[in-house]
Amino acid sequence: MSCSDKSEHDVIGVWLLTTRTIDLPFDVNQDGVSNTNLIAEIDCNKTETLTFDNNGTVSSGNEFSNPLKYYIENDTNVYRIISDCNTEGIISFASEFEIAEERIIKISDRVYLLSGDTLTTVYENSVKIYNEDFTEVIETKDLKLTYTKQ
Repeated sequence: MSCSDKSEHDVIGVWLLTTRTIDLPFDVNQDGVSNTNLIAEIDCNKTETLTFDNNGTVSSGNEFSNPLKYYIENDTNVYRIISDCNTEGIISFASEFEIAEERIIKISDRVYLLSGDTLTTVYENSVKIYNEDFTEVIETKDLKLTYTKQ
């Protein structure tokens, strides 16, 4: 069995999104505990999945597509998120996947790293943090998604 055969076998199945992290702690649910994992803070969709099939296709289910609005309060320098848990924002997709290298999975042009029972991708500089009146981007952060095999 070659390395790519092993990786392909390892990726087949259902993967649940378990972390959606930004390198900033937030307390969106106002429980007094800040967290960098937005899934622990935003109760919109906790069932987003990727399903990899033997035929070389991958599909998503229950993908959370409502944009989050990130800002920093002018007078306190506290980071905040505005989220809308509108269920009409749930989407799905289907695509082909390929094993690019050992432990590297590609879906379209997106690269995922397979490590044991986790699959991770990073959207570099995709989180725009605005000033409080949303007229200027103050900084950007990476968004890291980690899926766990079910």
